[in-house]
Amino acid sequence: MAHINVGSGTALLVVTVAFLGGYLFKAILPWFDEDMPAGAQRSQVKEPAISRYAEALAHIEQRAVFSTPVGDLQDMVAASLKTYLAKKDPYSDFLTRQEYAKFKAAGSEYYVGIGLDIEKRRNGDIICYPLPNGSAATAGIKPGERLLAVDGVSTQGKSLPAVVALAIGKAGTTVVVELADSSGNRRQVTVTRSTIAGPAVSEYTFRSARIIKLANFTPSTRQELDYLVSNWHKRDPIVIDLRGCGGGDFYAAVNSAMLFLKKGEPIVSVSGRSGTRSYSATVARQPPAQRVFLWQDEFTASAAEIFIAALTDNARGTSIGRTTAGKGTRQDIIELTDGGGVLILTTGYLITPDGVRFEGTGLAPMRPVAESTDDTEAFLHKTAASIH
Repeated sequence: MAHINVGSGTALLVVTVAFLGGYLFKAILPWFDEDMPAGAQRSQVKEPAISRYAEALAHIEQRAVFSTPVGDLQDMVAASLKTYLAKKDPYSDFLTRQEYAKFKAAGSEYYVGIGLDIEKRRNGDIICYPLPNGSAATAGIKPGERLLAVDGVSTQGKSLPAVVALAIGKAGTTVVVELADSSGNRRQVTVTRSTIAGPAVSEYTFRSARIIKLANFTPSTRQELDYLVSNWHKRDPIVIDLRGCGGGDFYAAVNSAMLFLKKGEPIVSVSGRSGTRSYSATVARQPPAQRVFLWQDEFTASAAEIFIAALTDNARGTSIGRTTAGKGTRQDIIELTDGGGVLILTTGYLITPDGVRFEGTGLAPMRPVAESTDDTEAFLHKTAASIH
């Protein structure tokens, strides 16, 4: 999940607290290397193809009649890596040093941006999730619209961090985004960047019912969620609204799920080339006594799907709504040794405690809710019916 945001005076399209759904940062996450196979070391590839590629670059630099400064060669390498990765996987990419710097800059909870979350689907579509009361929502951007371009630059074939780098700007300036609805109708919207506070967890009341709104998963989500749940009335069911939650930090979802699980209960598994790693609750605590209801829709994705599956598969929650987005892969961000850029690689598929790999299919709700003009009313009605 990504935001158009940034810290201190500029704005860019980036994830909440610089985390994408499933993206892990080697530079700032101490547990990054925990999945590296024993004895693994940096590749010493000496394939003939690599040698030929280096030789071709040398000939271009030394003999081509067109200008080939060092910067052009770097651009050539970056472009070839981007093209190859985009062809193989919609979530993988290569970021230059400059693109990565912009991406990492947006790590503040209080940021300058347009209040728009985004999530990339396997078919390459980038889906918009305007934050309530944010600049994007005020400008008329609707949930589910596809983001086609940012200031005239197409988003096609770009990873979310690459789209981040497209939207850099200053507070008070405008950005023009091109959108398309489900029917393919296109339009352009001009949005003004402004300072936004984006809490991951909040609470609202609908028809006297208290509801927790979980907008995204950040390192502070578990603490904020724990505070609300700990102070919840013992007689009231806990309703968590994850509609439109595009995900966030993988580990935030795992840690948040532990609030509702007993020690040892499974949360998620990640299947990759080096095998399968399973994550389970590691904290000995008594789960909440109240019934837990999880609201989901077609825009619920990634880390939010991990959270929902962990609770429902362990009989700790009841899911209500519509089938989720089905973003069930994990991406790692790997910094290259010379500081020349980073690789974003899909390294694993997410598997629920019941053994379901939900990439591309999503999670079906336990209590379905048809789409309606008054969605929240329908969700609350289904929740009340489930209670009684």
